[in-house]
Amino acid sequence: MFEPSEFFNFLKNPKYQFLERKNTHVLGTALKIYLITFLLVGLINLITITIIRVLLILPIDETLEISASWKEHLWIYFLMGVIFAPFLEEIIFRLSLIFNPVNIALSVSTFITLIIHKVFNIFLSIFTFLFLYFLIFSLVSTYRLNFISFWDRNFRYIFYLMAILFGLVHIGNYKFIEVSQYIIAPVLIFPQLAVGFILSYTRLYYKRGFLICIIFHVLMNLISISVSLIQYCH
Repeated sequence: MFEPSEFFNFLKNPKYQFLERKNTHVLGTALKIYLITFLLVGLINLITITIIRVLLILPIDETLEISASWKEHLWIYFLMGVIFAPFLEEIIFRLSLIFNPVNIALSVSTFITLIIHKVFNIFLSIFTFLFLYFLIFSLVSTYRLNFISFWDRNFRYIFYLMAILFGLVHIGNYKFIEVSQYIIAPVLIFPQLAVGFILSYTRLYYKRGFLICIIFHVLMNLISISVSLIQYCH
């Protein structure tokens, strides 16, 4: 099961093959990690936000806002937020932590495709995904030994980068009204940064770590989106 002491020791010096990946009960471990994270990270976040709120006007948190386009399709909104979004984010930020041509190709092509999808239509997005996937898969497969060597030498930075990026993308959840509010952005995304490190570690530590990460992420979004829907319906 998840041990906080081992997690913090690993953060000091992340290594790609730091130990043999452990077998564990997937659902039970996901629930334990979720409860620990909810209690500890939630408490720290509550205290810091309460202190900051006394000193500054907080930016608008748009995390739980339901846009007009979703209000007629709440069940799709629920499925997208609880199932689809966690699955995509885990593919982008956690899947490639275990080196494999398929993992690398899926992570990179999914990330780039999502960016393109924001601008262009879905058909171009599908074409882009397929093209990038096969291109990256071929390159990584062809130069596999070079990539493995790079992964081993630079894994600490890769680990930190993926965890931090996961936190940074959630800055988009906030609408900043004043320039001074950007100063507290790291505090606002502290929960996501913490979750990024915890799930990255989980992905590496357990043999079915990716599945545990998905379940954790689904639980996390399930609670927040359920609260959003309850508030909307009332």
